[in-house]
Amino acid sequence: MDYVFDGFRIDAGRRLLFRGPSEAVPLKPKVFDTLLYLVSHAGELVEKGELMSAVWPDTTVEENNLNKNISALRRVLGEGPADHRFIVTVPGRGYRFVAAVSGVETERASRHPPRPQPVDPALPAERRPIARSWLVAVVVAGVAAVSLLIIHGTREEPAAGATSSVAVLPFTNVGGADETEYLAEGLSENLLDRLSELPDLTVIARSSSFKYRGEDLDLREVARQLGVRSIVTGRVARRGDDLEIRVELIDARDNRQIWGGRFDRKAADALAIESEIARSIVEELPLKGSDERGRHLARRGTENAQAYELVLKGTYFAGRLATRERAPELFEQAIALDPSYALARARLAETLLHLAAGNQLAPREVWPEIESAARAALALDPDLADVHNVLAEIARNRWDWTSAEYEYERTLQLNPNHPEARRRYSNYLSVVGRHDDAVTEARRAVRLDPRDLGSKLNLSLAFVAARRYDDAIGETNKALESGEAFGLYFVLGRAFHGKGMYRDAIRAYTESIRLGNRYSHTKICLGAAYAAAGESEKALRILTELETTEEYVSPGELPILYAALGDRDRAFATLERAYEARDLQLQYLTIEPGFDPIRDDPRFAEIVHRVGLPRSKTDGASP
Repeated sequence: MDYVFDGFRIDAGRRLLFRGPSEAVPLKPKVFDTLLYLVSHAGELVEKGELMSAVWPDTTVEENNLNKNISALRRVLGEGPADHRFIVTVPGRGYRFVAAVSGVETERASRHPPRPQPVDPALPAERRPIARSWLVAVVVAGVAAVSLLIIHGTREEPAAGATSSVAVLPFTNVGGADETEYLAEGLSENLLDRLSELPDLTVIARSSSFKYRGEDLDLREVARQLGVRSIVTGRVARRGDDLEIRVELIDARDNRQIWGGRFDRKAADALAIESEIARSIVEELPLKGSDERGRHLARRGTENAQAYELVLKGTYFAGRLATRERAPELFEQAIALDPSYALARARLAETLLHLAAGNQLAPREVWPEIESAARAALALDPDLADVHNVLAEIARNRWDWTSAEYEYERTLQLNPNHPEARRRYSNYLSVVGRHDDAVTEARRAVRLDPRDLGSKLNLSLAFVAARRYDDAIGETNKALESGEAFGLYFVLGRAFHGKGMYRDAIRAYTESIRLGNRYSHTKICLGAAYAAAGESEKALRILTELETTEEYVSPGELPILYAALGDRDRAFATLERAYEARDLQLQYLTIEPGFDPIRDDPRFAEIVHRVGLPRSKTDGASP
């Protein structure tokens, strides 16, 4: 059902608001819920309590939250203080939506209208990593109908307070042949991706579940470590052109098989196997909404079996740092075979983004190709979450904070189990000063990816950004218990520094560098700790090294050391250079504790304003 009123249209199924025929208007989820409820009750008085219960059904919130939503809607709809074309406040009671509303039945399979395009300022002027110091982890489809079985199986005996949850383990390559390995892993990853798009299912990320390989696993222990109730396993055997695939869904609480299936086909029919399983399961299961889910899960991005196989292989290579550079060529070959294959274009954009983030490709040179691939994928299929995740990074790279938030939220609406998007969204929320929300998103990322170091680092950094240093130290020490250390000592240094424990910060930074974290940002922070501890000579030696090195040093980070040494003029001169270069590190101005010594300078507020960031509570305050 669409609702049309006074130049606006609500697509309730897609949860989108449009101005005119096709201009999408970004709305936060709860603001959209508020609008939809008012519009669906147009002409009626909606009591405040009723509206709050509809928008926050399982949460007790203050009335101020509702007031903020109403204010946001008035701004979006263009209502002035004395203008009540849409929403009328009934004092002491609630609200009435007064514009004439008509309801229109729509075809749910229709595509999204085009969304607003960000402005196109100059690309970054220097080669550098993408937000390396805070955006710690950039870690990046199926036997689809198994997901319906998972929902069916795990809902029979739900634990109190628990939701359906599953981990897909990498399918075993029975023969061990190299050419079968990418097929086995690609099929399991496709399954994982399809499951992740279901909003009522928690799906553990590949970077955690794919750590468990082999056939002699204690599935109950695996489920305990990953925090799930169900496990999907599979075996792929290839003998010449013959392919045998076995899939099992296990209730890990008692190692009971919920479902199992065997599929014998030719290797060239791997694509058809997905659709065959999806159709057969949807026909057999009397699930509520199963027809709609089945159509969604069984959708095929291509009819070209060779293009499909190339994407499987490219996905396999993209998932490994050592082979990632080989993946773009495979995706490009798939696109050449089927130019309408949206997933191939999305995977190309995603992989190029990761290569640029790791400095394996020059960001300045590759950004146009990333955006071109993402835009093409979006035009072909607006419902691919991975595309919106890349578009969020493109918008953020341009300091287009509104578009970035829209794209993050759209990504998570399409795929609530996307851990990378949750990590990036958490980092974005820290940047714009919404620290409680940032921590919440960071915790969700850890829940989805419990074995991933990047998710743990991201949570600790969210606490540092919020200046909750004791929480950051606690989370980091907990992560250290896993035996992984790279990056964790750097976060400890940030937290100790924030608490004024400069000697402890120096020891933590030094240990981080010893373990291989020799990025310039780590050295800058170490120098700032030396300066704060009164060891200016050591700080100056680090500064000299950074000023004379041939390696890239971000002009958006070096001012931290100048500020620690009391040289404000050089700090701001370097910040101006960073602004001219559109240095990505400037997005952390308001949350970087290293800028505290110069935060009270009017020049600092001016550059924050030019970058377009909201002022944080610490701006203008003494450290």
